[in-house]
Amino acid sequence: MFIINFEIDLIVSIFEPVKFYVSFYIFWMQQFFHISFSGINAFDVLLLTIFGVLLFSRILYLWLVVGRIAFRNNNHSDVKNGEPISLLLTFRNEEKNLQQYLPEILKIKNVDFEVVAVDDFSQDNSLSVLGVMKEENGKLRVSSLNQETRFSEKLAQNIALKAARNNWVMTIPVSLVVGETNWLKNVSGRLIQGNDVVLNYSNVLHTGRFYNRLFRIELFLQQLKSAGFTICGLPFTYTEENVAFRKEKYFEGGSYSHKLKEPFANLELLINAFIRKNKTEVCFQQETAIQKNEQIERSDYFGLLKKSFRIEKYLPASKRWILLFDEWTRLLFIPFLILVIVFVSELWLFMFMVIVVKIVLHLFIIKRIVNHLNERKIFLSSLMYDLIVPYYKVFYRWHFNRRSRKQRWRRNT
Repeated sequence: MFIINFEIDLIVSIFEPVKFYVSFYIFWMQQFFHISFSGINAFDVLLLTIFGVLLFSRILYLWLVVGRIAFRNNNHSDVKNGEPISLLLTFRNEEKNLQQYLPEILKIKNVDFEVVAVDDFSQDNSLSVLGVMKEENGKLRVSSLNQETRFSEKLAQNIALKAARNNWVMTIPVSLVVGETNWLKNVSGRLIQGNDVVLNYSNVLHTGRFYNRLFRIELFLQQLKSAGFTICGLPFTYTEENVAFRKEKYFEGGSYSHKLKEPFANLELLINAFIRKNKTEVCFQQETAIQKNEQIERSDYFGLLKKSFRIEKYLPASKRWILLFDEWTRLLFIPFLILVIVFVSELWLFMFMVIVVKIVLHLFIIKRIVNHLNERKIFLSSLMYDLIVPYYKVFYRWHFNRRSRKQRWRRNT
């Protein structure tokens, strides 16, 4: 009896101060809002209403779209035997990268796979290098384009897909760094029956250079968005690399057909045509992620932006409208925050608390995702990038679309 009374007294002693502080906080907030809202007018109410909608939209995006990636369980340890997969490798003048990185891929064990390499009319010794490797390893199959032509990368991919023996296929970069992980085994283990697409993460190695950093953050945020929307029922992808899909889907959709002349995007356009939520597995984690070793220049970064613009253009109208809503709520959030602080200065403390909560939530979710992917130098820089660069991207998108229209007009005249 004494022990029970002691435990009750202990619990009361612990929670009594908490109860006091909570009651004091609620009382203080009530007084704060009473004083703050007593002098506002209709314009202030409208401003606060718009800001409230924007704030709700951004927190909803963080929690329901990005947050679902952070707290998603991708544990497939019970999967023992994976499906055979064909790795598609198209290249042009990549002699050094083929010599350095392809042998490590061909050494992968405990996975049923093949590498289908298609030469896109190289002028160096790439084909000779592959010829030697093919004699030493039966997993490698080689083909090539007979002449240089426009849109050759799509044609080379078409050849690779026709030559692939396995039902599951996946595009890989020439400079793929295999490392010590069981990347391919983990991907193969997720090619389960009932799925048509498996989305995995990919990026470039960190070098510390300016455009390398911009490229890595932009690619990270693009894949974060596509993975989050896919989980929420609006599936699409910004990248073709490290994305496995059933080969039959490519031919059921008529291959490239009318999308052959698209200059910026390739297999992403076709994957987005048949990708469905209930037939797509999202694996946003280190075990299935890849990195490639490439020197990123200014043109590569802006090419990535152009590619994302073109991919979004080919999406269904419903997905485009939702992406547009997400973009404009992101853009308008900070301007309306500033307007509220200027015109409703009585709420500056409340606004400060709101921003702190949003930033902490953002950092918490991004930190979990970065840890899952074992990414470097992206955590804090992605927050600054996400605050500043979207405003520039609006201008660059307008500039890019304007130039594209002018070029089409010149070709047609």
